[in-house]
Amino acid sequence: MSMTALPDARRAPVDRTSLSWQRTAMHSALLALVAAVTAITLGEPAVAVVAVVLAGFAIVVGATTPRVKRSELADRDPWMLMLRTVVVLSATALVGVMLVVAVALEL
Repeated sequence: MSMTALPDARRAPVDRTSLSWQRTAMHSALLALVAAVTAITLGEPAVAVVAVVLAGFAIVVGATTPRVKRSELADRDPWMLMLRTVVVLSATALVGVMLVVAVALEL
């Protein structure tokens, strides 16, 4: 094994981890879009509008999540990736709760 191949071999799992955070945000955006369609089907236009806005927010956050470059010791902190993911997942959970509450209040 050459010395030049070693950094690339170490970097591959880091890149995959970074991309997995991006995929999580995108999946959350897709879930918010499904919630918007469900809200429209159930006759909850206000929840649908909020769901579409939060889905757009999740798409922007997921698409702008930077890849982690951990070639330097100072760049190995994944905190921002985790924070972005928590924000997006929380927003999607809020849409789900809003949908349940809106439907429950109409019964």
